[in-house]
Amino acid sequence: DRSEKGLRYQLIEGKLRAENNLQVTFEELKDHSKNMIKAQMAQFGQMNPTDEEVEGIVARIMGNEEEVKRLGEQLNTNKMLIFFKENAKLKTKEITYEKFMKEAYA
Repeated sequence: DRSEKGLRYQLIEGKLRAENNLQVTFEELKDHSKNMIKAQMAQFGQMNPTDEEVEGIVARIMGNEEEVKRLGEQLNTNKMLIFFKENAKLKTKEITYEKFMKEAYA
């Protein structure tokens, strides 16, 4: 039952991505990597790394298939969250804790 729900979610997500042009591009991956690297370098006191330093690290990251996959998943998740926040029609309703638990985990 759980795997069926997961598969159903993946199919819906795939359709939403295709219909709303939410695919992650290689350039977006590179830009995300650069920003992440600069933020990490700043944490360690390197406030102004050179473009060569950053590009070298980005090249190593882009050469690591697992890292590219992980970053791609991060960007995909971010794009989907933004899409849902902008397009979801939310209704607020008050319910008891018990009813919430029943609805959330049914």
